[in-house]
Amino acid sequence: MNLIDFYYFYLLLTPINEPVIFLCMTNHRYIYYLIGSSIILAIINTVFYLAQSSQSEKNHQKTLKTALITDKTNSLLLTASNAESGQRGYLLTGNETYLNHYYTSENRIEKTLEALLILTADNPYQQNNIKDLKRWLDIKRKELALTIRLKKSSRQQQALEKVRTNEGKFAMEKIEQLVFRIISAEKKAMQKHHQSFVKLNERIQIFTIAGSYVLLVIIIASLITIIHNREQILKLFRQVDDKNKLLESQKNELINISNELIKQNGELERFAYIASHDLRSPGINLNSLLRLYENAPNPREKEEFMQAIKSVSANLLIKLDDLIELMRKRNGPAVENEDLSFEEVFMKIMENLSADVKQTKSKVEHDFTQAPCIRYPKSYLESIMQNLLTNAIKYRHPDRQPHIKIRTYLESEKTCMQVKDNGLGIDLKKHGHKLFGIYNTFHNREDSKGIGLFITKAQIVTMGGDIIAESTAGEGTTFTVVFT
Repeated sequence: MNLIDFYYFYLLLTPINEPVIFLCMTNHRYIYYLIGSSIILAIINTVFYLAQSSQSEKNHQKTLKTALITDKTNSLLLTASNAESGQRGYLLTGNETYLNHYYTSENRIEKTLEALLILTADNPYQQNNIKDLKRWLDIKRKELALTIRLKKSSRQQQALEKVRTNEGKFAMEKIEQLVFRIISAEKKAMQKHHQSFVKLNERIQIFTIAGSYVLLVIIIASLITIIHNREQILKLFRQVDDKNKLLESQKNELINISNELIKQNGELERFAYIASHDLRSPGINLNSLLRLYENAPNPREKEEFMQAIKSVSANLLIKLDDLIELMRKRNGPAVENEDLSFEEVFMKIMENLSADVKQTKSKVEHDFTQAPCIRYPKSYLESIMQNLLTNAIKYRHPDRQPHIKIRTYLESEKTCMQVKDNGLGIDLKKHGHKLFGIYNTFHNREDSKGIGLFITKAQIVTMGGDIIAESTAGEGTTFTVVFT
């Protein structure tokens, strides 16, 4: 016996007149009609919404792909212009430093063309445009290479005559036309995706409104049939009131569940950022150690590199275990503090970065005598120190040996950690407001992801601390972490 049957069985046992009993039995049937219609409508609405959501996701992916193609095409034109600027500078001045732009652009052009061919593999029209673009780029590159060779062989006049033939200028104009054609086609595709997305949303809204109206009509028709007896009306209103209270309670419960899911999803996303970023450096270091091992000239050095590989592998497994343990505890209480030694954490991280330190000939000095220990989450401290040291090595200055100093000290009864380098530095007046933002990069490095400093600050702030940056472009950077 369900709740509705029980309710009307209760009414039959209550001393009420026969018309009310008859009305209640009639109402029983119409309530079932209402429930059945609502369930069917809800199922249809859910199926339609899921189908439209799937289509919406496909449109979103197409839009992202279109934006990426446009960005890489613009980048290709800029790279070709840089190559030409380097050639012209060299021809006019004879200074070979101008050729740096030319050589850099040469490498980037090939990679960008390959990426564009992959991205447009399902679009024959764009494939033909990119193949034409590659052909004219090859013509332009041959013209640039020929004039540079003539200049290097002291045939300045012949190089200038080659430039005056306007062959390179004509090729550049063709390149610009093809770039414009590719971008125009992608803009049209993006507009088409946008229009499809708008129509999709309109269909969802129309179907939702129509479904709501249908449900409203069913409710009204059922209520008109039900409302015949005043006493029964009062009883129904009391039932509705009770159900509204129950629905409000369920709504609040669903809101709490939804908020908790949003919080857990945010934690899961942050965990994914931390896991991918913190495992990247040991992975790169392990790969570098393997190359050094393969190129080692004698068995003694091979043994040294093998020991380093074993150490880094062990540290990587420990890091994985720590991250898995952190994942298990994400739905439980906050991360646990541990008594940690800065020296031990530093030595472990230096093992992970040993290949980078060796290859870049970095000089790393440490001094933890003033504040040797701290009570802090192990995974957080390792991640913070590794990110700061990795950045100091990665963004080293090309004209001098990397020199990194890390130290700890006490200030106002708080433990502080300072990491100082003599690298490229950052223009804080220009970039200071977005220094710790996600996906923000400030140097032209392909391996820069813009995640490290974002994760570092998030971990520090989560534990109630703060991080301060001091930097001068071209001289170096100092990060100071204030723990609490």
